Amino acid sequence: AWRHLPGRGIWGRLVATLRQGGRRGGPERMRLKVEAVEALMKERPAGTTLEDALGVFEVFASGTLSDEVYILDDVSGKRIAIAPAALRDRYRRG
Repeated sequence: AWRHLPGRGIWGRLVATLRQGGRRGGPERMRLKVEAVEALMKERPAGTTLEDALGVFEVFASGTLSDEVYILDDVSGKRIAIAPAALRDRYRRG
């Protein structure tokens, strides 16, 4: 779970962002259902990465997420996503 990650660096900011829910001047977050992300990927050409489809710098895998993808703006100056591990692995960069 997230609480076991180090308290500094990008993971620390990520944990803080999730706990705050994008409030108090922190990065904004958006939640997408996995079904919506799957539909988005079907509309894209073959070989499109999850990063490209979501417009993020990197997609991190979570073993605890199962039905949603979180997109976080401005985590260390970058837009990132956290997705269920199975979804991220299905569309992993080659």
